[in-house]
Amino acid sequence: MTFVVRTALLCLAASLIWGSQAHAQEADDGLRLDTDTTALEDLPEQPAPRRPRAITIGDDAQPAQRRRQVDVDPYAPQGLPFGGLRLYPSLEIGSIASSNVRKSATNKKGGMGVSIKPSVRIESDWIRHSLNATASAAFARSLQGPDIKSLDGGAEVALRLDVRRHTRAELDVNFNAETIGEGSSELPPTAESGRLDRSFGGKLGIGHDFGGLEGALRLGVSRNLYGDVKLAGGGKQDNSDRDYTSLEVSARAQFKPGGAVEPFVEAAYVPRFYDKKQDRNGAKRNSQGVRLRAGIAFADEPIWSGTLAATLEHRKYADVSLDSATAPGLEASLTWRPTDLTRFEFNAGTSLSETISAGESTTSNWTAGVRAIHALRENIDVYASLQEDIEKAAGSKDYTTTAGFGVDWTLNPFVVINAGYEGIFFNGKAPGTDYAEHRLLTSIVLRR
Repeated sequence: MTFVVRTALLCLAASLIWGSQAHAQEADDGLRLDTDTTALEDLPEQPAPRRPRAITIGDDAQPAQRRRQVDVDPYAPQGLPFGGLRLYPSLEIGSIASSNVRKSATNKKGGMGVSIKPSVRIESDWIRHSLNATASAAFARSLQGPDIKSLDGGAEVALRLDVRRHTRAELDVNFNAETIGEGSSELPPTAESGRLDRSFGGKLGIGHDFGGLEGALRLGVSRNLYGDVKLAGGGKQDNSDRDYTSLEVSARAQFKPGGAVEPFVEAAYVPRFYDKKQDRNGAKRNSQGVRLRAGIAFADEPIWSGTLAATLEHRKYADVSLDSATAPGLEASLTWRPTDLTRFEFNAGTSLSETISAGESTTSNWTAGVRAIHALRENIDVYASLQEDIEKAAGSKDYTTTAGFGVDWTLNPFVVINAGYEGIFFNGKAPGTDYAEHRLLTSIVLRR
């Protein structure tokens, strides 16, 4: 009896071992890509995989599914999943060594400081609609030399809703904070602190593709606030008379002939309304403005991408003592990729900004720049940049030239090291205001 039991147990163990080996073998076979299909011929035909059914509204079907493109760059940040969104946080910690901290023409003082720049980028991964958002802040504090403190930051949210197959609704919301530092012509000579300016607003639009022509209408509002400035000996400069609200109504038409270049035209009505009827000089600064743009957009072009447009902005003021202002110019946000390793980024812009100077209606601003980036290796980029800013007021112009170069070394998807130089050269309309500043910049970026 004992022999029979032992024999039965041995047979059972052998069968279990053989069955587990066969199961493992089947699993391995299922993981291999086998070109021999004879073993599959006897299997029953499998049904085709189910596809998502297109939901229709009226006569239109939903647009093609849009999901976030997976970046194949092994050094690109991976992000963090959050429901149907993906978050890309980062923290930049840097040092600044400046030869002229206060941007002074005569009393030049060098100094060193540190900066901290937290930021986050959000992208949606939805089948329909899309959401993109960014938020960042920059804190700077001096460690040696003049006591300089600054705070800058901003946030943008862009939401797109696919109402119908060829119709979309868009909502854009933004906030921006900027510190106007010492040495700026915007501040009085006795200023002991910078000025914190803030702006926030939003735009709501509707767009429709007519087939060969895409049109869009937008309504927008923005609020602009100017901070007070502490003065030497006590007291402050009150800038509440500069606060204003701006409205915008715009229409855009973009032609789609089917090629890589798509021409477009845009017109906008932009009135501005001040909180106070008169400024500190007794002038009424409410104004009516018009902005025109005509240019081209590059669509699905591997070498060129972005937009290029001629612009014209005109503004007329309520006070008869303030002259109307007109600023023609160029607007560009272009990227040129002559090779896989090199790209050039061009930018240009024109604007009419508000001023508080007595007898002056506005300040005209033009900016143009180029940045070249070349990949020495897959994770090492060198760059050089040059930018020119022109500010015209009271018939004279101020010129600011900014040049720089540096290197970005991406150690892995989580760490980037940067080192570079930046030079700022100012040529002002007022005698004795010209200055130069040289900066050495280093930083480490931690990202996810």
